Parts: sequence; C-alpha cells; structure tokens
Amino acid sequence: MMLASFFDNLLRNISSGEMTAWTVFGLAANACFASRFILQWYISERKRQSVVPLGFWYLSLVGGVMMLVYAIHVGKLPLVLGAMFTPLIAARNLWLIRQRPSMTGAPPPPLDS
Repeated sequence: MMLASFFDNLLRNISSGEMTAWTVFGLAANACFASRFILQWYISERKRQSVVPLGFWYLSLVGGVMMLVYAIHVGKLPLVLGAMFTPLIAARNLWLIRQRPSMTGAPPPPLDS
C-alpha cells in the first residue's frame, strides 16, 4: 500500500506540473550525494582494492550541504537530523587530508587517490 502511494505521488508530481524547483534541487542533491559511491566503486575497481578517493569527500560535502538545505526547506525534523552531520564529517575528513601533507612535507594527494 505504501509503495503504491509512493508511485501515485511520483506520477502526480511528474505529470501534473507539481515538479517544483525545490523538487529538482532535492533530486540533484540526492544524485550528487549518491554519485560518491559510483566514484568510489570506479576508483576501487581501477586500483583493484577498496579505496576512498578524495572526490568522495567533496561529493559528500556538496551533496550533504544540498541535502541539508532541502531538508530544512521541507521542514521535517528527521530529514534535518539525518542530513546535518554529513557535511561536518566530510569537511573534517577533507581538513584531515589537507593537514597530512603539511605535516609530512609530501605533496597533496591527487583527486582520484
């Protein structure tokens, strides 16, 4: 029943012009956030080992901020709580990655490593 309601709502959004700029923004945020796993999978396959590329954290940060903005717009507390920590964690990981070269004197890591 719930799945049928979801598809009815989806069809109504697409066919009746209820697809607002906020809906498009939310979909773009979700696509950006989800694409980090596609990047991680691609790089891991290429390197033949599990790695978390730098781009993963940038996509997490951008997608996470977008998802948080969308969650605040929607005004649903569970969505806001679920989205509020991702940008902080991503920013912290980027900070740690950027601090590593200054401590070791090594050049910054390439985007795909």
